[in-house]
Amino acid sequence: MRIALFGRYMRNVIAHKRLVAAFMNGVIADLIWRSATHDDSKFDPAEFDAYADNLPNFDKATYGTEEYRAALARIKPAIAHHYQANRHHPEHFSDGINGMNLLDVLEMVCDWMAAAQCNPGGTLNLEQQRERFGIDPQLFAIIQHTVEYLERQEER
Repeated sequence: MRIALFGRYMRNVIAHKRLVAAFMNGVIADLIWRSATHDDSKFDPAEFDAYADNLPNFDKATYGTEEYRAALARIKPAIAHHYQANRHHPEHFSDGINGMNLLDVLEMVCDWMAAAQCNPGGTLNLEQQRERFGIDPQLFAIIQHTVEYLERQEER
């Protein structure tokens, strides 16, 4: 009896591990695709010239400031196109961040981190993002933990 239970238990555990691996491999494949195609819409004519022509304005503006908002306003149609084409932006969804899935959120967080490093000051202000997108406390804690984890990974 015990040997039969042991054998059945082993089959169950192995089947479970295989299923988890299959789901995780699907996530990995999606993340690889997202990393390769991230912000490809910026090469689209609907965005390219507007972003390129206004690069000096963005270079002078710190994220979240009046100058930054003014730079965005100058290219409003390109920004609208960008948000519509890229689901890692809460603006892509009618219900904002609540419409996103975990992979969207992960890409969004990576986007925030990269943008912070490329902008004057180079600091990611998560509190500013929390307020801007109305992120609830539980998701905000998960985002904070994820940023901390990714920063530790980056240090290695």
